[in-house]
Parts: sequence; structure tokens; C-alpha cells
Amino acid sequence: MTPTFRVYNGGVNLVFGVNGLAELKNVLSSMRRPVIVTGRRSAVESGALAEVTKVLEESGVSYVVYDRATPNPTLQQAEELAEYYRSEGGMEFIAIGGGSVIDLAKSARVLVAGGGSVREYFYGLRQAPREKPLLFVVNTTHGTGSEVDRFAVLTDEGELEKRGFPAGYPDYGVDDPRYTLTLPVNQSVYTSIDALSHAIEAATSRASSPYTELLSVEASRRVFEYLPRVVGNPRDLEARYWLLYASMLGGIAIDHSLTHLGHGLEHVLSAYNPRLPHGAGLALVHAKLIEYIYKARPETTWRILSAVDPGLRPRSEDAQRAASAFKGFLERVGFSEGLGDYGFTPGEVERLFKSVVSRKSMKRYVELAPFEVTEGLLSEVASGLPY
Repeated sequence: MTPTFRVYNGGVNLVFGVNGLAELKNVLSSMRRPVIVTGRRSAVESGALAEVTKVLEESGVSYVVYDRATPNPTLQQAEELAEYYRSEGGMEFIAIGGGSVIDLAKSARVLVAGGGSVREYFYGLRQAPREKPLLFVVNTTHGTGSEVDRFAVLTDEGELEKRGFPAGYPDYGVDDPRYTLTLPVNQSVYTSIDALSHAIEAATSRASSPYTELLSVEASRRVFEYLPRVVGNPRDLEARYWLLYASMLGGIAIDHSLTHLGHGLEHVLSAYNPRLPHGAGLALVHAKLIEYIYKARPETTWRILSAVDPGLRPRSEDAQRAASAFKGFLERVGFSEGLGDYGFTPGEVERLFKSVVSRKSMKRYVELAPFEVTEGLLSEVASGLPY
């Protein structure tokens, strides 16, 4: 069974399931002049854009489309979208796409409502205002969970800084697995590994709780079971449903317990080279980092990884076996990339990783890790990654 149901987290009212948009038609039809934010392809190819605009047009709602969102959105792009919104007389935001599109819309909405520069919000010099334009999101990937959490991730190209900041929850959201059927296989793997990384880090963060551990174990189980099915048959709607469900749970988990060092290290890498997909970077980082996480939190991490290796024991001495299980799963779903594919060298990665301990923006990722983060540990991680 794949039921359609409602999820309420923070300030978002989300409809999850096939044809979920139908339950929120009244919200779209009551809009005045939305700015639809999309990338170049997924909103069109998935059919989500056509379904949203059909409702708007049938209701006599005028709208404009901003289709210049890109992966790893920047501070400058958020400023540009906010200016576009103002110049077009926008009254609401509709984001149709994956995490990058949703995060860009979240960021521009803060800027429109609060004024100033997006840099101020990004670096915590100004807080997002409570009152903001309505944001309606239609998610087209099963990775970030941005449709249910309060964070937006941007990149400051000038400082080579990538991080999340609290931009506020969407008001309404749709998670319909039909919109993920056109995701290419490699993107399906990347986004699912992103969701899996959310689960692992939220469950083992110093801010974790029994609640987020429960969400994380369930999310991980679904990824381990259904990602191989999607790799074998990308049009498997049931498998897409459960991967989307896993992603949504992962989003709620990090909303409550946050991410830690894995995401911090990936942000450093993809800020330096934006060609590195977020999920691919996380897969490569966790191929080694999972060993340290397992040593520090063996019982919790065992609950997650025993689904791919039933022979694992909840003991620190099984950490290397846990890392092998994680890498074995990556191989099973066809992930065989290395950092060298994106131009990174071991020395370069070691230099970038060591910078984490002195970067103020990385403090949260370091402090939430379940072990002490030192330059020596970061050197070990860098030297152990796949190249």
C-alpha cells in the first residue's frame, strides 16, 4: 500500500503521496501572483510544472516563472531571485524542484521579507523574520528533505563557503513520487545517499534523541531496500514512493538533531568544486568517516547498518566491517566514483579538511560530531577516501 497522507513538521503542511497536489488545489487557486522557481529540466520533465500551472490557469491566477536555479545555489543567485520577485510584483513563491531549488526560494523569501543582504542571514548576523511571503514547494527528488525542514543551503563563492542557515519552513508542500520517476539513475543514487547520510548523522549527532534515531533507522531501512530496485527499474513507482518517504523522514530527523562532520566536510569539497554533486560527495566522505562514527556510536550505527550486514555486532571493534558494508552497498547500486573524477588530489583534500577546525562556520558541524575532531583525524579521513 502507498497511501496519501498529511505530515506536519514545524510550520509546513505537507501532502505525501500520489496525486498529492489535488489536496492543495485550494491553496494554489487562492494565490494572487506567484513567482514559480525552477531549474532548467526537472520541473518540466517530471510533469510537476504543467500540473501546477494548470491549476493556476484554471483559477485565473497570473504567474511568472524563474527557471534559472542551479545545483549548489549561491548568495548572488538568492539576491537575483529576490530582485526578480520584487520587479515582477510577486506575492507568493512556488518552488518546483529538488533541494537546490527549494533552498533558493527559501533564501529569497527571507530577503524579500526582512531586507538587508542575504549574506547577513547566511552568516547569522540577522535572523529570518517571522512574517514572510507564502512558500509552496513541490519536491521532485528523494534526497534533501528541504520540503519539511527549516534550513537552506547556499554557497558564498567569494569565500568558498557552503553552509546551511535557518531560513524558515515552507508553508505547504507536496511529495508525490510520480515527480521522481524521471530522475536519472545517477541522480537517484546521489539523492538517496543524501537521505541516508541525513539519517546516519542525525542519529549519531550529539543532539540526537530516541525520536530522531527512530526516524533515521526507518529511513535507512527504506533506502537499503528500495534504492537497488530503482537502479534496476527507474520507473518503479512503489520503490520511488518509499525512497521519497525515507528522504522526508531524513529531513525531519536533521530538522531536530542536525547533521555533523560528514556534511561539514562535503560542504568544504563542493564549495571548492561546485561540480561535485552533494550526494556523491557525501557517499565519498562517509566511505571512510563511517568507521569513526561506528567506533563512537556502535549501538546506534549498528541499528542502521545491520540492514546491509546482519553479521555486524554493536561493538566498536566492528567499525571497519561497518565501513566495508557501507562501501559494499555503494557498489551494489553502481556508485564507483572517486574524488579524482572531480579533480581532487589527496593533498588538496587534506588541506581543505584541516581548515574545518579553524573555520567559524564549521563550528557546529565539528561540535555535533560524536567524537573529538582534530587535524590528525581529518588527515586520516582525507587519506582514506576513494580517489
